[in-house]
Amino acid sequence: MTDLRAAAQQALECIERLNMRGFILADFEDEVESAITALREALAQPEPPPEWEGINNIIAEYGLQAIDFVSDWKAAQRPWQGLTDEERKDALVSVDVETKRLPPGMTAFARAVEAKLKERNT
Repeated sequence: MTDLRAAAQQALECIERLNMRGFILADFEDEVESAITALREALAQPEPPPEWEGINNIIAEYGLQAIDFVSDWKAAQRPWQGLTDEERKDALVSVDVETKRLPPGMTAFARAVEAKLKERNT
């Protein structure tokens, strides 16, 4: 099966040959030039990334539910990013709001939770 890009290239070459040899009537010259320009512009655009074919297949099969699937899939492609010590402190309830000192053992607890999340997400 010929893909759309190859078909467009073939059509462009055919139209250009016919036009060059004078087989296209002058009445259609503007339309032929417009078609040639449109095909050249379309062929000059970069091809979509290979994962788009898979995404299009998912959307065709699952419809709007595919949005959640694709979002989850793209999220899984990102590398894990843990929390900084400052973010850990902000995320946990602190005893002293001004100094952000955590209760004893809370930093170790936060790191254990983060390690478990990392284990599940990689």
